[in-house]
Amino acid sequence: MEREVIKEILHREGYPEFMIEPTIDKVEKFAEVVAKSFNEWCANNTKPNLEVEGFSFNDLVTKWGMKPIGAFITLDWLLRDPEKAKNSLRRGIR
Repeated sequence: MEREVIKEILHREGYPEFMIEPTIDKVEKFAEVVAKSFNEWCANNTKPNLEVEGFSFNDLVTKWGMKPIGAFITLDWLLRDPEKAKNSLRRGIR
């Protein structure tokens, strides 16, 4: 997905300007399974049935109060560094 498209989505989701570029960088590096779900969400606005290390997209959005893109970033982090991500989530870092 092109940077400009991601930027437009972030603006639509209410991301502040100072977070746009760093967030685009993270989105561009998503693992394949997360990227696929992200692209489907962008195209169809469908909630993905994606779960990593016991954390689901739906739970991250509804129970943890994350924005959808934040949930995708968290799921990607859980894939890449599961122990550190789980420990941070348990401490309440979102």
